[in-house]
Order: sequence, then C-alpha cells, then structure tokens
Amino acid sequence: METMVPATGETIRIGPDQVRRSCTEVVIDARHAMEEWDVREINHVPIYFADNKYYLVEKRKAQPPFAARYVLAPWPDDLSTCAKGFHSYDAETVAAREAQRRGGQWDDLVRSLLLPFYPFLGFLWSGAQKRLTRFGFIPRAISGASIFVGFCFLFAQGVFAVVLINTSLRTGKIALGGFIRALAPGDYFRVGPLSIPVMLVDMLLIVALLADVVMRYSEYLREDEWAGGFLEWIVPRSRGNDIETQGASIGPEQTATAHPVRGAQRPGGD
Repeated sequence: METMVPATGETIRIGPDQVRRSCTEVVIDARHAMEEWDVREINHVPIYFADNKYYLVEKRKAQPPFAARYVLAPWPDDLSTCAKGFHSYDAETVAAREAQRRGGQWDDLVRSLLLPFYPFLGFLWSGAQKRLTRFGFIPRAISGASIFVGFCFLFAQGVFAVVLINTSLRTGKIALGGFIRALAPGDYFRVGPLSIPVMLVDMLLIVALLADVVMRYSEYLREDEWAGGFLEWIVPRSRGNDIETQGASIGPEQTATAHPVRGAQRPGGD
C-alpha cells in the first residue's frame, strides 16, 4: 500500500534528521551520514520510506547542523536492478545509526585513554588482549611491544644492581638488588606481621623477567598470530586448542589417515 504524498510537499522530523517530501522527490537532511548509501548509475539499491519505494539520485554535503543531504526519487515501474538487498529509512534506522555512532565515539575515547599505556598492554593475558581488538589494538603487536619493555626492565634491573654493588663497596654498607631496592625506603616490606626482604623481591623479579622474555620471545618468533601476556606461558594450553592447532597443521587428508574409521576393512580382508 502506497502512502499518498501531497504535491506541495511537507517537512517532518525523524530523530535528528529533517525530511522534506513531495510526490516527485524526498529530500533527507541527515544529522550524520548514512554510510551505505551511494549514488549509482545502474543497479540502484531500493530505499523504502513510508511504504514507498525510492532510489538515490543525489548525495551532497548539507548545511549545518546536518552532515549530508540525500535526494530520493520514486522508483519507476520499468526500472529493474540486480543489486542485492535494500535500504530502509525510518525512525528505527535513524536510531540504530545514532547508537552506532555513539558506540564508535566511545571506542575512540577508550582508545585515546589506553594509547599512552600501549607498551604495557601486552602484559595482559591473551583473553584481555583479544577484547582490546575492539579499540584497534592488535594482540600480536602489543605482545611484541611488551616483550621489548620486559627486556628494558631486565636491563634496568641489571644497571641498578651494578650501581648498588659499587655503592656498597664504597660505603661498606651492603645494598643488593635492583630498582625496587633503590626506590624502597627500607630493607623490608612490612605486610602485617610479615617482613619480606626487598632483595628477595628484586631477585624474584629478575628471574621472572628473564624467563618471561625468553619464553614469550621464542613463542613470538614461532607463531605468526601468537599473543600472550606476562607469565602466561606458565599455564598450559587447553587440550582442545592443541588438537585444533594440530589438525589445522597436518591437514584434513593426514587427519583422516591418522584417525581411520572404525569398522572399515582393509583391502583383501575378510
């Protein structure tokens, strides 16, 4: 059922958009662009609006506060198209467009807030890294950056250890450790009734950084899509992931050979 449209035209509001329609055309001043709408010479994409069928004949920049102007013409009876799909323009479409734009702005804001911490995001474990892909961070890239940062921390630990040893030799007061010892106010961390030596924390950090850099860098060189966080290699991978990886590496033909169907008889068998 087609809706009768006055010949003189009328102006209505659909969300933040302004629509002026008549019997000859529909002019949409959109607050934000309709990304999938493009003018075509052939194979026009049908656009349904108010129970009528149109096609896009013009797309240009609009006067503020609107971003774009779209001119739709009624779909002729003899016009055919091979285009797949169609577009709809209504309050629901406009609301979805605005919600998507707000979501994109939120993603950009989160990305800008996380960007200063880019070298340290790779210390997060792979599950958290994969969730960061929504904000434009590639897990393998941030993992590689964190491996380099871990190496820098390890080098800094060595530098501070040498400085503290030289200081101990000059002053006669033993001060062993790394940058944690250099920044700590005393020789022990007080955690309730416990007293943890700062030197022990420094030594554990050195061992953890050395092992992590070696293990993660070896994995990084071996797998093109690998991503892993700080000390994540300690936790073994699930067997399901190993089977999928093995099946993908040996191929379907070898998989079928390695796992024959039960009950199948060999040639010449009884």
